[in-house]
Parts: sequence; C-alpha cells; structure tokens
Amino acid sequence: MMSEAVSKRLYSVKEAGRYLGRSPWTIRRLIRDGVLREVRQGRRVMIDLVDMHLFIEKYKREAIDGHDLPQEEERSGNGTLG
Repeated sequence: MMSEAVSKRLYSVKEAGRYLGRSPWTIRRLIRDGVLREVRQGRRVMIDLVDMHLFIEKYKREAIDGHDLPQEEERSGNGTLG
C-alpha cells in the first residue's frame, strides 16, 4: 500500500516566524494586536497556514516600499529587523 503525505497546516510560533521571516516575538505581537489569528490547543499557540497566506497577501497588495507593513519591535544594531 502507498501512503500519501499529509500536509502540515498548523505551525508553532517559532515555525511561523521562520515561515514569515519574522521573530517569534513579532509573531506574538501580531497575534496580540489582532493582525494574525491563533489556534489554541490548551496552552499551545499555533498559527494556521491559511492565515499566514492571508497575512502575506494582505500586505503584498497594500505595501508600498514597506511603509504599510506592521512595524517590527525594534531594529537591531546591524540595520536588520527582529
């Protein structure tokens, strides 16, 4: 029998950060601010892949040279974000 691969739909805060190119702290702030939705499993916070795609599409259309994107928590000393 051949088994089919199951696609992952829920990502941890850390995984979502890697997926979106943001720090876990920024992902938590986006959730707190209502910009990104969460899925709670007890104390565990997960982010739906569909919501990450919606987040990307929303800011892809609205962003003009990055000024419309939510601000990162702080810039590090080397000029990169979070």
